[in-house]
Amino acid sequence: MDKRHFLKNLGLGASAALIAPSLLTSCDSASTDSFKFWIWINGNNKKTLDEWKTELTSLREAGITGLLVGGGRNMLEKLIPIATELGQEVHAWLWTLNRPGDKKAQAHPDWYTVSRKGESSLEVNPYVGYYQWLCPSKPEVQEFVKQGMVDHCDIEGLAGIHLDYVRYCDVILPNGLWAKYDLVQDHEMPEFDFCYCDTCRGSFKAQHGYDPKDQEDPSQDEKWRKYRWDSVTQLVNQISEAVHAEGKLLSAAVFPYPELARKLVRQSWNEWNLDMVFPMIYHNFYEEEVEWIEYATAQGVNTLNGRFPLNTGIYLPPTQPHEIAKAIEAAKAGGAKGMSFFSNGSLKDEKLAAFQQLGMGK
Repeated sequence: MDKRHFLKNLGLGASAALIAPSLLTSCDSASTDSFKFWIWINGNNKKTLDEWKTELTSLREAGITGLLVGGGRNMLEKLIPIATELGQEVHAWLWTLNRPGDKKAQAHPDWYTVSRKGESSLEVNPYVGYYQWLCPSKPEVQEFVKQGMVDHCDIEGLAGIHLDYVRYCDVILPNGLWAKYDLVQDHEMPEFDFCYCDTCRGSFKAQHGYDPKDQEDPSQDEKWRKYRWDSVTQLVNQISEAVHAEGKLLSAAVFPYPELARKLVRQSWNEWNLDMVFPMIYHNFYEEEVEWIEYATAQGVNTLNGRFPLNTGIYLPPTQPHEIAKAIEAAKAGGAKGMSFFSNGSLKDEKLAAFQQLGMGK
């Protein structure tokens, strides 16, 4: 399926494909100095301090100075001193609304999202077994999630909080993943359409005078769609206020650009109070070529209109070493202020050498 057909199916319109700017900036231009490189770091408490020091040093030598570190508090406390010595900035990479195996949350089964089919994501996991989504409309969930972010802010040397899975379950998957799940998602299917819990429906009815589930096809109700992405926005902005009060920055990993993110995962991230954003412009997931990185980056930059900087995220596993420079060039051409790579486990051998050849660490 080509880009225009995919966008048309999602109601985005083919004309959106014509917005990206045409100015290209080479990887060795003067703008490289202000273009920051980041990487998502998967937590691995089995590695020794010496092993981590070797790995972070190799990343620093490749020009990567921003680290989005997963694995929780122990991992952060282990890596921050090493990173600080190397001149790298560390943000805590934390899952927000998808909380698989969270014992505290599971003590409250009513906290979880409910599909249009009437199934709780705690009991029936959509797509994969680790999809267990909390409902952002519930005050108890808002406080629980917000406090979890604040609890990390006292870690010495931490620069900020980085939100992931800060959305609803994918109502529509990127089209490159449809075959994996034997699906053709050219419409919103009830089992993937969230959230229809009593809190969401009751709050919506209080605002608009009707229950969305009484509609013949709730998926076509624009007010109901907006209610849900507004719920996520309100949660993020609560977290933002709390994290900023602790003197930390706030960023988020999001879907490629706001118009597409709203369609796929109820995520209107251009309305969030962030310090920077990391759209996951994983062109492979959308059956696109590397050039699509420029297009999708530009969509986000244009929609933000200067509210906060955008760092383009790319997915490394299928990206060939020779494509790395091309991807960086595309992100710059789209107006990104930086770029992040998923993830550290995939940046080694030939791909790491490709960075070194670009001379980004000099």
